[in-house]
Amino acid sequence: MKTDVSVEYAHIYTNDQIRKEHEVAIDELKTVTDKLDTAGESHNLVVLVDDYSFPDPSFDYEAYSKWLAEKGFAPDFMYRESQLIPLCDETLNLMKNEKSKQSLVKYVQNKKYPCSLFIASWYLLRLGVLGHPAFDKGVAANKLINILPESFRPYEDEALEIIKATDHREIVDRISYEFIEGRQI
Repeated sequence: MKTDVSVEYAHIYTNDQIRKEHEVAIDELKTVTDKLDTAGESHNLVVLVDDYSFPDPSFDYEAYSKWLAEKGFAPDFMYRESQLIPLCDETLNLMKNEKSKQSLVKYVQNKKYPCSLFIASWYLLRLGVLGHPAFDKGVAANKLINILPESFRPYEDEALEIIKATDHREIVDRISYEFIEGRQI
């Protein structure tokens, strides 16, 4: 049985360090989990570490996980964005709008995987549409709440458009956000 809600929080880049936005995300997470607990909704906590956009092999995953735990919110699941690459290819294959699909394929071939494709794949995974042996099946939920910096909104909107270009367009109604102040991209 799927968890009711998957909550993403404290997104971090491997070339980054813990900053005020991560503290703000923890504060917002407390509010979100209190509401979910009051409503009787089960939830899991997920952290996605971006090791793709700005890779830094010196990032200390254990220390970051420990810091989150010390704040009272240890993640149930922590994944690296680079692990999503096979799912990005699956997401491209799910797209029905050939023009949008070919545009993304060309972008990937000429540059690299865009943030929006990673996000769409991440949400399809967390909603149980996609699966992969590298990801625990327990990560899947019926709804998503994403606590992210406001500056991420344009990429989030693009990701939702990718999902809408698949046969799973109805799931965008099960994705919600709590945007916080934070990193300016």
